[in-house]
Amino acid sequence: GGFRPRPEGDSRGSFRRPDGDPRGSFRPRSDAPREGGFRPRPEGDSRGSFRPRPSGDAPRSGGYSPRPGGPREGGFRPRPSGDAPRSGGYSPRPGGSREGGFRPRPSGDGPRSGGFSPRPGGPREGGFRPRPSGDAPRSGGYSPRPGGSREGGFRPRPSGDAPRSGGFRPRPEGDSRGGFRPRSDGPPRSFDRPRSDAPRFPRPGRSEGAPPRTFDDGGDQSNAVNRSRPVYPAPGRTRYRRDGKPSPEASTWARPQGVSRDDRDARPRGESRPDQRSWPPVSTDGPSLPSDPREAALRILHAVDTRSAFSDRLLDGAHARPGADPRDKALLHEIVKGSLRWRGRLDAALDTRVHVGLENTQPWIRNILRLGAYQLLFLDRVPIHAAVDESVKLAHKYAHPGAAGLVNSVLRRLAEERETITWPMGDDAVSLAAYGSHPLWIVERWLERFGPADTRALLEADNRSVPTGLRNNALKQTRDELVVLLAREGVEARPGTLSPDLLWVEGHHSPGAIHCFQAGLCTAQDESESLVGRVVAPQKHERVLDLCAAPGGKSTHLAELMGDEGEVWAMERDEHRVDTLNNTIERLGVTAVHVVHGDGRTYEFPMPFDRALVDAPCSGMGVLARRADARWRKGPEVLAEMPPVQLDLLRGAARHLAPGGLLVYSVCSFEPEETDHVIARFLSEHPGWKVESVAGVVPDSVVTPEGTMRVLPHLHGCDGAFAARLRKP
Repeated sequence: GGFRPRPEGDSRGSFRRPDGDPRGSFRPRSDAPREGGFRPRPEGDSRGSFRPRPSGDAPRSGGYSPRPGGPREGGFRPRPSGDAPRSGGYSPRPGGSREGGFRPRPSGDGPRSGGFSPRPGGPREGGFRPRPSGDAPRSGGYSPRPGGSREGGFRPRPSGDAPRSGGFRPRPEGDSRGGFRPRSDGPPRSFDRPRSDAPRFPRPGRSEGAPPRTFDDGGDQSNAVNRSRPVYPAPGRTRYRRDGKPSPEASTWARPQGVSRDDRDARPRGESRPDQRSWPPVSTDGPSLPSDPREAALRILHAVDTRSAFSDRLLDGAHARPGADPRDKALLHEIVKGSLRWRGRLDAALDTRVHVGLENTQPWIRNILRLGAYQLLFLDRVPIHAAVDESVKLAHKYAHPGAAGLVNSVLRRLAEERETITWPMGDDAVSLAAYGSHPLWIVERWLERFGPADTRALLEADNRSVPTGLRNNALKQTRDELVVLLAREGVEARPGTLSPDLLWVEGHHSPGAIHCFQAGLCTAQDESESLVGRVVAPQKHERVLDLCAAPGGKSTHLAELMGDEGEVWAMERDEHRVDTLNNTIERLGVTAVHVVHGDGRTYEFPMPFDRALVDAPCSGMGVLARRADARWRKGPEVLAEMPPVQLDLLRGAARHLAPGGLLVYSVCSFEPEETDHVIARFLSEHPGWKVESVAGVVPDSVVTPEGTMRVLPHLHGCDGAFAARLRKP
């Protein structure tokens, strides 16, 4: 198609230029015609860029049809009827240029090849026919719109409107749409559709009617050393606890008010609401925690209090952050662990000094008060004014001004009366619970089993500061050589008293930040856990099954004890924890461990095993000193939920043992429901099986009269644990 000449005054599209506006990349022409180029147009002529063709010029394909009714200013003049076509196109006008366009050919002018000849009375073949007024717009060109807009085209700009690149009309002020401006005149065009709030196309991965996507900024807890703790889901995955129940949905990582999804909170003053993606989950690769240790501690305490997060997991991530001051890391670790251990005492001291009661305050305020109270009552090296002032600053940032005044008055009153505060010293359960900062139901159980004196000692052991344990990798060096290598890094370590494989690290050192740990020379493990491998006592070239293997501490220990010569089949049910297990195996450099993803209760192996270990999930009642937050997260119902799972795992492992094989059952708990009762129930179901004493493979101090291993925190100075050996007939 071609272009039809526009009527006078038509400034459609993007072709109109105001007077004086230079056109494109063409240079201005003088009055005289130039050779081989475009003939100059008089001032005001805004026509296209066509030059007159001299006579004899080669014919041109397509062209313009004459305008009926006479020439128009700025366009082409029609040739009179009978004018012979001239060859080669348009000839220059004799006597100079004519104003506004090309000269019409006189009648009788020779025909020109390929040019435009007027067709009297109708269209000519191969050319363009002028459309009468009102003719529908045709495809491929613009038609003039006399007196108004045409359907499907662009609205002309009024005179004086600044030209815009691309031919779009500027939007009036306040129009914030991202497309074309709807026309006020004429019928609606196809792109002038009303907008709706819903997206035009479904988003990937989102089904119609599905709830909005949430961010799981809390991260998962798969790297936890203690397998008894519940596993929280990673983003976008369905996770299940090892007792077969779905894990609770993880909520967002702790953050200031207003940044959370709860609209009832108010964000810190002077700060705008950030995008949720700016709060990544806390991990050992670099958590999103403030550099201020008190503010970082507040966020961890808030996460533990509101969504049952694991404090040790969050602290490991904070300690692994590069460039942190060791003094800040030590303060962060102490005030977090201390506030959690002594939460019972702190709440008792604060509750009488908060007029509405401590439990009736918002979580941010409640944990700010606990943070400040711990510094005032338990840390002698922190000045009183520093503890109070820093707590008030946090209240200003994470709550409203009235709450800051409450924090200031309560902590100042507590500082004045701290010398007069006394704790109950009675032997009843209520007094012991307040004294030892434990839930009442735990104290009542221990008081019935151990008596007042041992219960008090056990409570104090759970409130001690627990050092980090590192198990030596016997495939690479001896334990004494590891002590020397750690000393070169500035890490002081001492040998354990129960396990010949373990070292205790002095001070607060994150294992992930120690070079020996990164190089696979050691791995993190408690002394009671390292004794379990000694109970299994694998021999070279044996085939051993570890039915609950992640995160891999015991599986790799079994491979080390057999000199990495044999087979250790490590099974894990959770897919994400399988990745953690593989990482541990790769880091320590063992080759005898083979990872299997499956459920040990139902999985079928084609071959028998010489030994099997069931390190079953449990209540974790033996690790309350290391997991200071666990005591506040558990209830008595956990002791009824776990034994059925533990018994099912024992049954599954028993099926895979060869005759005469050894089955070891272990848990990080010393409660009868998870230890002796489970063993008794299993023996009643499997006649011929016998309990084999652990004497000779572990220290005698942890051997019970029944021949099992039981480690108690207040007697042995480490986490509590239980293990038993069962021999298959």
